[in-house]
Amino acid sequence: VVIHLDHGRSLEEVMKAIYAGFTSVMIDASSHPFEQNIALTKKIVEIAHTINVSVEAELGTIGVAEGSGEGGSNEILYTDPQQAETFVRETGTDTLAVAIGTSHGLYPKGKQPKLDIERLQQIRKVVDIPLVLHGGSGNKDSEVAESILYGVGKINISSDMKKAFFVALEQELKQGGHEPNSLFVKPMQAAGEVVAAKMALFNSVGKAALYR
Repeated sequence: VVIHLDHGRSLEEVMKAIYAGFTSVMIDASSHPFEQNIALTKKIVEIAHTINVSVEAELGTIGVAEGSGEGGSNEILYTDPQQAETFVRETGTDTLAVAIGTSHGLYPKGKQPKLDIERLQQIRKVVDIPLVLHGGSGNKDSEVAESILYGVGKINISSDMKKAFFVALEQELKQGGHEPNSLFVKPMQAAGEVVAAKMALFNSVGKAALYR
């Protein structure tokens, strides 16, 4: 298990996380012009690597679905493969979050994103570090599995897990008569089942020894 800062927006936010003991940090300067994104990411990489903290950066913008508290853009700006090559070379970032059609949060009923696998393939040809898929909830399992073949090594599934938790919690509240400590048992189990299923899909079961 690592403690990871998601979507750190500034040097100050990232430094607070590092001082607090986070083992992995993300600097999301994707809303800045390309050169500013490179400069800020490079500075944070230089600092973090001196104390063995890994860095995730973002190039392109992730969309935002209704109800998401994770931020995002109303317009998805897809990651440009050639910019990705330059960005990784100039910054030395350990992982790179790419925009290939996903959004943070849960998608409205009847809407499902389609991952731009061809773009991902192009990025993979010029970038050899692990790629990150934000907004991994609500996507087709087949597309997510395919994305792993082309370098995606980290997938964020917060919304799928939280949805399972809150659906189960709502059922428990409707039944009533629970002690506070027992109220969350089934919701936690429901969230755990989602995580287990996703780990199987991502082929990440039994890999803990790689990080020891």
